[in-house]
Amino acid sequence: MDSSVPPFIRPFLLMEGGPLYNLQKRARLIRENAPQIKRRALGAALLTFFPLLILSALQHRAISHVDVPFVRDFSTYSRFLFAVPLLLLAETILGPRIASAAAHFVEAGLVLEKDYARFAGFIDRGLRARDSILAEIILAILAYILVFVGNKEMAIHASTWYITRADTGNSLTWAGIWLFGFCAPLFQFLTYRWLWRLFLWFQFLHRVNKLDLQLFPTHPDEAGGLGFIGETQRFFGIILFALSIGTAGVLANNIVYDKVPLQNFTAAIATYVIIAVLIIVLPLIVFSGRLLRTKRIGLHQYGTLATAYTGLFQKKWIYHDNPANEPLLGTGDIQSLADLGNSFAFIEKMKPLPIDLRTLLHLVAASLLPMVPLLLAVMPLKDLLKLVFKVLM
Repeated sequence: MDSSVPPFIRPFLLMEGGPLYNLQKRARLIRENAPQIKRRALGAALLTFFPLLILSALQHRAISHVDVPFVRDFSTYSRFLFAVPLLLLAETILGPRIASAAAHFVEAGLVLEKDYARFAGFIDRGLRARDSILAEIILAILAYILVFVGNKEMAIHASTWYITRADTGNSLTWAGIWLFGFCAPLFQFLTYRWLWRLFLWFQFLHRVNKLDLQLFPTHPDEAGGLGFIGETQRFFGIILFALSIGTAGVLANNIVYDKVPLQNFTAAIATYVIIAVLIIVLPLIVFSGRLLRTKRIGLHQYGTLATAYTGLFQKKWIYHDNPANEPLLGTGDIQSLADLGNSFAFIEKMKPLPIDLRTLLHLVAASLLPMVPLLLAVMPLKDLLKLVFKVLM
């Protein structure tokens, strides 16, 4: 097997393109072969968190004078100091892994040489969609619309660092104008752009599934050789982790300031985790039909082989039909029989989706872990540590 990728097949670099990416390159936040992730993360904080802090301080709303001053708003920290930089950091983690996974289809011989041209075409189509100016404009408009609608629907019962509540109505502060005019839409835009990239990745996988893929039912990854795709999906956990951090800050505000019991959010958190994991996992169902068919054919083929082999083994060693009087000690027949049994066991364990339980647990943990500090809002740290100690013991 030739493990090299033909030069006409471009790397599937889903992260290295698009209007926002090109804008960052012009601003020298991204250099060739150097993503400058620390500089970009710092830049995101300088454009969001710190302007909000300064504007709040100028109107004496950063520390006091309102019911919820800036420094006591958990959501500002969670979204603009953690979630937004993480959504940018994820590009350097996921980008190379998606490109490597796409190239592995060719390197592992899953895609035959006769389909190389079509495979290269799938990559080109995905990269053109990645670079679509219209797509990112639509995402930006959607981000502003949802922020505007969310602001209108928000029930504000007290003055905060971003809104002044009065009998005649609510009005935005200077910081509130920057929050709803830039910061919140940026957070929403980065989230939707990741959903768009996730869609492009799954669209690419759907197209690749139409090729004459060479899957093997006895492959030890129990997915016919497609297990590397599930391993790639595991790294989408950083996206779930970032979004969960942003969500945890909003929930913390509700628990601390609106006195909403944490138990009231249990169903919402569980629903969020289930939907988030399904968004990452379910599109892999494009391979389920092929995997089930590969398993069915493999069971028939290896079942036939096993019947033939065990019949000969029975005849030779049980019925003593051994004309050459070959001694049992040292023969490879028993080892071959065991190897055949192991191969058949691998086929029986084939999964309908190219993903394992470890990856699922990783995604669930990434979604839930940022919610754990919420327990501190309703339970003293000493009591929480006692509870953890009892569970571990």
